[in-house]
Amino acid sequence: MNKYLFILFFSFVTLPLFAQITGNAIPSVQFADANGRLLPASGAGILGTPYVFEKFGMGKVVFVNGMESVDSSLNYSYFDHKLYFSKSNGLYVVNQQAKAFELNSVDKDNNNVSKQFMCLFPSVDDNTPATFYEVLGKGDHFQLLKYTHKRIKETVVYGGAPTKEYVSDDLFYIYDKAAKKMLSLGSSHSLKAVKKVLPNDAAQIDAIINSNKLNLKKEEDMIQLLQQLKTASN
Repeated sequence: MNKYLFILFFSFVTLPLFAQITGNAIPSVQFADANGRLLPASGAGILGTPYVFEKFGMGKVVFVNGMESVDSSLNYSYFDHKLYFSKSNGLYVVNQQAKAFELNSVDKDNNNVSKQFMCLFPSVDDNTPATFYEVLGKGDHFQLLKYTHKRIKETVVYGGAPTKEYVSDDLFYIYDKAAKKMLSLGSSHSLKAVKKVLPNDAAQIDAIINSNKLNLKKEEDMIQLLQQLKTASN
């Protein structure tokens, strides 16, 4: 009881994740492949990782009640779409409802990498408001979002044992803030895809691309376009 009183009293303070979250301890997390066979979350025998980053690292979580927490060992699984943190050699799933989180790591060149995720967007395709998207770019009117799902691909090798690896499937969306609507770009972002979902903005899109020499197959160029793009009504 004292723990929860402590949390309530400091509800506007950033707290360590394990001191603020009720989590379910998972001594040996397991995932099932398409054939129902259980596979450990650590990826034993499977190439790659089910998580955003190979290693758990510093992260920050914002909950729907406005509370914020940080933890030094946080990660998100693209396989089962759950947020995990580790503590004292135990793995825990974050079971309080989050609306946003940030994960930090370093790349192979030791550069800092930060990824931001948000939910509570309108339903689209098979996704609901509970679905988390990586926020790639924010504009005044549009946001570029990416939904990633990882699955296990098994490859049969002639004369040898089959190999398994985690592979990613990505879907891109534009969130129209004014209309509060999700616009599906499909598995890649391109000029054709953007004009298909924003036909009334075609002339404005062409003008921005030409003046900035943008290639919308590049993520950074797509972000730049949406940052400059205004709604057709404006």
